[in-house]
Amino acid sequence: MKWFMLVYKLPKSKTSATKVSVWRKLKKLGVYPLQDSVCLLPNSERTLENLEWLAEEIKEMGGEATLWLTSSLVMEEEERIIEYFLEQTNKQYEEIIKSALDSVSIKQLQSLWTLYNRVKLQDYLKSPLWIEVKGTLERKAQDLTRKGEE
Repeated sequence: MKWFMLVYKLPKSKTSATKVSVWRKLKKLGVYPLQDSVCLLPNSERTLENLEWLAEEIKEMGGEATLWLTSSLVMEEEERIIEYFLEQTNKQYEEIIKSALDSVSIKQLQSLWTLYNRVKLQDYLKSPLWIEVKGTLERKAQDLTRKGEE
């Protein structure tokens, strides 16, 4: 499997707010932290575009950033990275399912749909749980709509 690897160095003169901003963007992308200032995302046009934007932002701050296309030479390492991405996504999907089953209003369900769409953007390896989440949300919406009609 091919991966994009972002290697970056933030400028020493910048504040912690700058560091937090970069960290939040990396977290939002759902990167795999290989080590300090090195992270991975699966190879796709979307991940390339997102990492290119982030690399440019880091450079504009006065930092350094390079983007690499790479693959792992050790199968166990790649399996661990794949497991990381699936585990991160599956945890969030499972939380959405649980929350959907406990939801008592359409408004709660709407916020879960928003969260589902956000998680789906980080579902780089296409976890099979996305189908279960979608089905659970749809069924719960039907149940709540029916109860509202009664």
